[in-house]
Amino acid sequence: MEHWNVVKDSISDMKRLQQWEAYVKEHPQDEIGWRNLYEAYVTYSYYTKKYDVLEQDGEFMKRVKEAIPDTYTYYLLAMETCRDYSKEKKYAEEAIKRLPETMYEADYKTWCRYFLREDKDEKRLKDMLTRYYKSGLLSPDMLYFHYNELQGMEEGGIYFGEAEEDLIPKKMIQLVLGMHQDKVLVNRNGDWYKIWKACKVPGPAESWAETTPMDDATVYWHTQTLKMLAWIGDHSEHPVYYPPSYLHEKLRKKLPNELLKNLYNEGLLLRYSAKPYDNIAVTCRNIEERYSLDYLYLPFTPSKDSEKYYSDATSCTYQTIVLLQGILPHYQQYDPQRCHWLSGVLLKTIERRLNNEFSESSVKEIRQYYEATKSAEQ
Repeated sequence: MEHWNVVKDSISDMKRLQQWEAYVKEHPQDEIGWRNLYEAYVTYSYYTKKYDVLEQDGEFMKRVKEAIPDTYTYYLLAMETCRDYSKEKKYAEEAIKRLPETMYEADYKTWCRYFLREDKDEKRLKDMLTRYYKSGLLSPDMLYFHYNELQGMEEGGIYFGEAEEDLIPKKMIQLVLGMHQDKVLVNRNGDWYKIWKACKVPGPAESWAETTPMDDATVYWHTQTLKMLAWIGDHSEHPVYYPPSYLHEKLRKKLPNELLKNLYNEGLLLRYSAKPYDNIAVTCRNIEERYSLDYLYLPFTPSKDSEKYYSDATSCTYQTIVLLQGILPHYQQYDPQRCHWLSGVLLKTIERRLNNEFSESSVKEIRQYYEATKSAEQ
């Protein structure tokens, strides 16, 4: 089955839109053609801000319904363009009844997100995750990254993500591979009552949700996220973790320091703790005893341009190097041999997989640690 995202040349968005318009006119019953046209409209709408084109009751969906009614593609696109939750769920269930034997990766993610949101759907979620895993469309590198995140967490730890996307690979590790089942996975986009219940903490008073003024949406939402993280951390008997990728340096400067000061970097995840502790020791333990880092440079998977592995784990590899690079000064001072080993792993990874992703200054800095500790190599 051809992947819907097949246009990979430099044609303009308008040209691409016209191309697929012409295609569905010639092949009106081709579901893949309508998928491509839909994606062309999504891109076109993003750049032109003409979002009304894709409204569920708009002209586009009327054409889809007329051309391919009662099909998987029609109900999927009806769900994607619907703004009414009750109707959206109805369309989703109709699409699920018609799931094709082979799907695109985007579809697996769509249905995994859907089942994560729905109540008591763990069986259907497990079935979909199993299909996703067996399809080979999720890069093993992506799974290794999420596995390492879970590896660094303490038993019974709570992972607090930003969206369902953060949870899907981890749920696959739990439900399909049967690993790290003790970890609690929640995301701030979920129902708050269910979050408190899953974390076994009391629900806060309504006034608790009040945060900064809505003059900066990014600051507003992240402030609210950090308040939720602190609430769970202060009321739970288990440690709470948060992915640092959402808190880049520019954003940190805008967030309240009292909400940031209790976040400690333990390697790949931040841990909330109102009580200070030696997070450097925990980071070293994770690197030396818990993380599996060989995947970073060994050729376990095809290149990221491979048609089969459509999910790109480059960002995960990049993030791992950036986060672990911070421990090199400590290792250089207290464990030169370990510094030489880790800096070597990072350099080898950059050379084999991320040559065009890293700045020369970053590579030069890592190489300096590698050269400075060469004498410690055994």
